[in-house]
Amino acid sequence: MRPALALAVCTVLLQAAAPSAAGAAAARPRVVLAVSPARLAVAVPGSRTIKLRNDGAERVVVDVSRRTLDGQAAARTWLRVVPAHVLLRSGEGAILTLRVRSPRRAEPGDHQVLVQLTTRPVRGGRVNVQVRLGVRIRMIVPGRIVRRLTLGGLRVHRQRNARIIVVPVANHGNVTVQLLSGVTASLIRHGHQFARLSPVVRRPLRPGARAVLTLRYGGRTRGLVTAVVRIQLGAGVRVVERRYRIRL
Repeated sequence: MRPALALAVCTVLLQAAAPSAAGAAAARPRVVLAVSPARLAVAVPGSRTIKLRNDGAERVVVDVSRRTLDGQAAARTWLRVVPAHVLLRSGEGAILTLRVRSPRRAEPGDHQVLVQLTTRPVRGGRVNVQVRLGVRIRMIVPGRIVRRLTLGGLRVHRQRNARIIVVPVANHGNVTVQLLSGVTASLIRHGHQFARLSPVVRRPLRPGARAVLTLRYGGRTRGLVTAVVRIQLGAGVRVVERRYRIRL
């Protein structure tokens, strides 16, 4: 959950939990958790701090957890937050220390982790509202980023009413590549494009890994055509393109 959205949800919950008696609008909310900053960057290895404050009327325990935002589960283990649990009385604050270690064989570039701060009531307390805030952590691993993909030989599998085109792709770079929206394939005949295909890509492509792009053509055109497969990884990155002469 994004920090702004988390704060909005918390506000709604707190308003719902406020006393309904006359004068409740002026009463102090039972749980109000503030955190600063809402996002930060850390060079690896390194450390930063987060400030917490309980502006509510009740004391609460805050539990700390982590989850990745970029699909790389290992990045979560690089980050340690101390303390992992903290008791905050009304009006009391605390400082959490974030320490990021330098992992072996880490991919250079940015790695996103969300630190989640979740309240729970102290035993015997009256608070039954759970507040959860998130702090976005951008961990920066130094090093030169290399994005290099290669397309292998194309094969056509003939079915009754369709043609299944498969193209192998290999990642020879040093960072994981997302192929969800950057791959396009066109079929051309006599200089005119008559079909645009969208490959099926199920997972990110990690350094040294290989995958297969699967394209389905269900049109009626048969015979010799040109297939053009393109991979665009983002602005400023060289487009990977290969042309094939195939028979449908």
